[in-house]
Amino acid sequence: MLFLIADSSKSFRARLREIVSRWSWVDDVVEADEFARMALEPVDLAVIAADLPGLAAGGIADLRRSAPDCRIIIVGPDDAEILRSMLGEGAVAYIRRNEVEQSIRAAVQTVRAGGIHVPPLSGLRPVKETLMTSAGPVPAGFFRENAVQYLTRRQCEVLAMIRDDWSNTDIAEVLGVTVGTVKIHITAIFKALGVRNRVQARVAAERLELPNPPPKPQGPPPSA
Repeated sequence: MLFLIADSSKSFRARLREIVSRWSWVDDVVEADEFARMALEPVDLAVIAADLPGLAAGGIADLRRSAPDCRIIIVGPDDAEILRSMLGEGAVAYIRRNEVEQSIRAAVQTVRAGGIHVPPLSGLRPVKETLMTSAGPVPAGFFRENAVQYLTRRQCEVLAMIRDDWSNTDIAEVLGVTVGTVKIHITAIFKALGVRNRVQARVAAERLELPNPPPKPQGPPPSA
């Protein structure tokens, strides 16, 4: 396996090279210090810094199109928006920069098995959401790219609504079912995806091909 480390810091690349070079299945390690110097063919797995010089929005998606067989791990800050953006462009793992040495092996093992690796749940919280430290870390590889095949058509519709932050009441109203029925669908969705809560389900949904839901119900107009 050919392993690429792309980061502007020479010392960071050296530390990571020392770690991955110990793995018996890594045949060689190559490095790059900026986006323009990086080539993913014939790289099997790439660790790329989110702040790599020259890497702009859409850059990871371009890399995925040019080298679809290369699996990309992003190293970046504890920033939910950056995490979602990088996963949305096609990265299969995200590691906080200050946790690389402790997390890189688990991340690589997860993506080699076909999973998606993300940091603990605190890194996934939306803005204004309470930090849920009691939930512990998201299980490595908590969903797979082919998860849609385990969902029914209706469950895909419900998951798309969860992705767009619909409430259970809104979902029930549009589908013409009870809130209890919606909860049954959501329980089945969580089980099929292997997720624990709506936050994780939204992250999974952003990577899956789902139908666009109908317009979201509008609340009653404000009183005069």
